[in-house]
Amino acid sequence: MIDAMGKPSSDIANVHLTWLGSWEECVNVEGVTNGTDGVDSEHVFKGKYCLVAFPIKLDGVQTSINTGMCFPDTCSDVNCWSLTYTLLKLLPLSTPMYPNILVCQETSLELSDKAVAVTVVCSIFAFIIVMATAYDVLIRSFLSNRVSSVVTPVMNGTPYGTAVANGTKNEHVVSETTTLIAEDSFQRNMVSHHENDVRKIQNGSAHSPSQNTENKPNNYTPGMLGKILLSFSVITNASKLLNTNQPSSTLTNINGVRFISMTWVILGHTYVFSLRNGDNTVEFLGHMYKRFSFQAIENETVAVDTFFVLSGLLVAYLSLREMKKRGGPTKFNWLMFYFHRFWRLTPPYMLLLMLYVPTFKYWGDGPVWPQKGIEVDECKDSWWTNLLYVNNLVRTDKMCMGWSWYLANDMQFYILSPLLLVPLFYSPIFGGIMCLAFVLVNFITTGVISHDNELSSNLMFGAPGEDGFDKIYIKPWTRVGPYAVGIFTGYILYKVDGKFKMPKIINLIGWLFATAMAMLVLYGLYSSTGVPSLGVKTSAFYNATSRTAWGIAVAWVVFACAVGYGGPINTLLSWKGIIPLSRLTYCAYLVHPLVIYVYYYSRRTMFHFYDLEMIYLFLGNLCLSYMAAFVISMAFEAPMMGLEKVLLRREKNS
Repeated sequence: MIDAMGKPSSDIANVHLTWLGSWEECVNVEGVTNGTDGVDSEHVFKGKYCLVAFPIKLDGVQTSINTGMCFPDTCSDVNCWSLTYTLLKLLPLSTPMYPNILVCQETSLELSDKAVAVTVVCSIFAFIIVMATAYDVLIRSFLSNRVSSVVTPVMNGTPYGTAVANGTKNEHVVSETTTLIAEDSFQRNMVSHHENDVRKIQNGSAHSPSQNTENKPNNYTPGMLGKILLSFSVITNASKLLNTNQPSSTLTNINGVRFISMTWVILGHTYVFSLRNGDNTVEFLGHMYKRFSFQAIENETVAVDTFFVLSGLLVAYLSLREMKKRGGPTKFNWLMFYFHRFWRLTPPYMLLLMLYVPTFKYWGDGPVWPQKGIEVDECKDSWWTNLLYVNNLVRTDKMCMGWSWYLANDMQFYILSPLLLVPLFYSPIFGGIMCLAFVLVNFITTGVISHDNELSSNLMFGAPGEDGFDKIYIKPWTRVGPYAVGIFTGYILYKVDGKFKMPKIINLIGWLFATAMAMLVLYGLYSSTGVPSLGVKTSAFYNATSRTAWGIAVAWVVFACAVGYGGPINTLLSWKGIIPLSRLTYCAYLVHPLVIYVYYYSRRTMFHFYDLEMIYLFLGNLCLSYMAAFVISMAFEAPMMGLEKVLLRREKNS
C-alpha cells in the first residue's frame, strides 16, 4: 500500500505537484488480519485509493499538492483524513500542512434510481431500433418481389424519380438546411412537391407529365404504424446519412466549412480539457504561447462564430425563398418555422443529457474519475434551462452540459430572426439597417462590458475572478454580430440566385481582404512573450469587433464559392465525401466532450505534453467523436426526424 502511494517526482520546479501513485496497485491490494480471538478468525480487506490535496503557496500564488494515498477499504473517508493528518505530523516540516480536500474512489457504485430509469428507457429505444431494422430487412428482402401492372409517371421523357444526365433525380426537391445542424429544412415538411406530383398523376389530375404503364415490382407500402416503426430503422437512416446526392440548389461548400469548423472545435477542446491533467502543463504552455503557429489553436473559439454565420445565412437563404414561393411573410407558416427548429434540436439534445448525466459516473474508473459525475447535483436545478434554451442566461453557475451555451444562443437568434427576415424581404435598405443595428448592439455591449471589467483579449489569459466566459463569451448580445452577418449574406445569395458576375480584380480584392481579416483575428494577438500585450481599451476593441470580422471573412468564402468564384477552395469544401461527416456535425458537437472526458478522466497517469502526443490525442478524439456521433444520430436524431415527417404528412393529408 505504501508503494502504491504518490511520491514527489521530478520537474517540481515547473509546478509538477500532482503525484497520483499507482491506482491499480492500490485497488488490487488484499490484506489479511487476525480476528479478535487471535486464533483462526481472519478478515480480508482491499485497497482504497484516495486523492488528497494539501494547500501551499508558491511565489504568493495559492495552489496545492495532490497526492494519491492508499488505505484499507474498511476505512471511512473520515478515517482516511485522520490517517493522512497523522502521517503529515510525522514529517519534519517547518510549516504544518493540513489536507483540505480528500476524495476517495469507491471500488463499486450502486446504481441510482435515475440510472436504472435511464437504462430502461435506453433499452426500450434499443429494442425498437432492433425491431425496426428487422422489419426493414423483411420488407427489402421478402415483401418487394411481387410483380404487377402499375402506372409509372414520366417527366421530361424519363420515369419519375430516376437518375438523369447530371446525376440528380427527375423530381422536385428542396435543398437541405445546413448549419451546425445538418437538417432537412422546415420547408421540406411544408412543401413536398414530388409527392404532390405523384399523387396527382396517379389520380389522373395532372396535365403535363405523361403516364407509362408497364410490369414492374409492386413494392410493399407500409401503413402509418409501419412508417413510424421504420423511422427507427438503422438501415433506412444510415442510407440517408451516407447518401452524397444533393440538389443543384444546395450550397455545397457549407458542408466543408461546417466539418472543418467542427474539427477545429475538437482540436481546441483536446488541448483545453487536458490542461488540468498534465505533469508539464506550465512548461508546455509557456513554449506553445510563444509559438506563432499555436495562435490558430489559442484563438480557435472563432470556430463557433463560423457556425453562427452559417446558421444565419441558411435561415435567411431558405426562409426568403419560401416566403417568395408562398407570396410573402403573411402567408409564411411561422408556426412550422419555430416548431421544426425546436423539434430538430431538442430530442437528441435532451435524450443525450438524460443518458449521460445520471450514468456518466458508471462509465469508467481511475485515480481522477469523477464518481459523483461531472455536472453539479446532476443538473437537478438547471436541466430545465437547457430545455428552454436559456442556460446561457439563467443559473449559469450550474450550467448543465457547459458546451450547450452555443445551442441556447443559436435558438435565441433563430427566434429573433424574423426581425431581420421580414424587413429584408420587403426592403434591402431597411433590412440592411436592421442587420447593422444588431451588429452595433454586439459592438457596443461587448466593448463596454469588456472595458468596464478590464477583460483580457483572450479568455485563457484572464485574471482570476475575471469570468469573461459568463460576461461576454456566452451571452447573446455579445455574440449576435456574426449571425447578423450571416443573415445579410443569405439575403444576398437569395437575391443573386447563383447568377452573379464579378470582375477578376474584385474577386481578388475580396479574397485578399477576407484572408487579411481572418489572419488579423487569429494571429493579431501574437506576442514574443507569449502573452497579449494589449491595453484595456485595445482589448475591449478587439473583443467587440473580432468575432464579427471573422464572420465577414467566412461569409465571403461561402458567397464566393456559391457564385462560382471559389476555385480549388470550393472544390475542396464541396467534396462529396464530406457530406456524411457534415450531417453528423450536430451530434458530434453534442457528444465530443463526453468522448474526451471518458479518456482523460480514466487515465491512470498524468499527461506529458508534446506535439506528437497531442496529434495522436486529437486524431483519436476526432475519430471516436464521429463514431459516437453516428450512434447518437441513429438512436436519437434520425428517428425523431423520421417521426416528424411521417406525422406531419399524415396531418396534412387528412
